[in-house]
Amino acid sequence: MKVALIYYGGQYNHLILKNLRYLGAEAVSVDPNSTLEQMRYYDCVVFSGGPYSVESEISKMGNSPTFVRELTVPMLGICLGHQLIAYALGGKVGKSRRPEFGLTRIVVNDHDTILQNMPKEFNAWESHNDEVIEPAPGFRVLASSENTKVQATVNEQRGIFTVQFHPEVKHTEQGLEVFKNFLKVCKG
Repeated sequence: MKVALIYYGGQYNHLILKNLRYLGAEAVSVDPNSTLEQMRYYDCVVFSGGPYSVESEISKMGNSPTFVRELTVPMLGICLGHQLIAYALGGKVGKSRRPEFGLTRIVVNDHDTILQNMPKEFNAWESHNDEVIEPAPGFRVLASSENTKVQATVNEQRGIFTVQFHPEVKHTEQGLEVFKNFLKVCKG
C-alpha cells in the first residue's frame, strides 16, 4: 500500500513516516506542489502538520486544496492537515480562543473508524494556534477537548478522517492506533 505524506515543514513529519512504515505501509514524503496526476499513484494520503495558518497562508500549501477536493482515496489530516481539509471542503477555521500546546485531555464522543480501540479519554500532544470552528458539510465530530470542540472528524462517504492532535508523538496515548485504523481503511 502506497501512502503519500504531504509535507508542510512540520517538526513531526519524520515520526508520521516512521509510524506508517512500522505498520507496513510504503510511505513517502511528497511535496504539496505535486500535480494531481502524480498524486493518483497513491492508495491514500496523509496531510501533515506545519507552521502555516490556513486562512492567511493557504498559498504555501501548494495544490493541497485541490487534492482534498479531487482525490477519491482515503485521507487523514493531522493538525494543520485537519484544518486544511475542513477549510478546503467548506468548514470554518480560525484563531483558537485558547491555543493548545503540550498535553491535552481528549474526550471521545464517538469511537468511529479512526478512533477505534482508543479509550474514552486520553492525553494527546497538541501544538496549534488555529482550530476548526465548524466542520465541513458531511463531517461528524468524533472528539473534543476543553478548549477545542472539534478534535477529530470523519466523513464516512469520502473516507476522510481528521485529528487536531498529533498521534505520531509518543506523548499521545495509544496514538499508533489512529494510524492502524487509518491503514485498515486504506487497504479497503
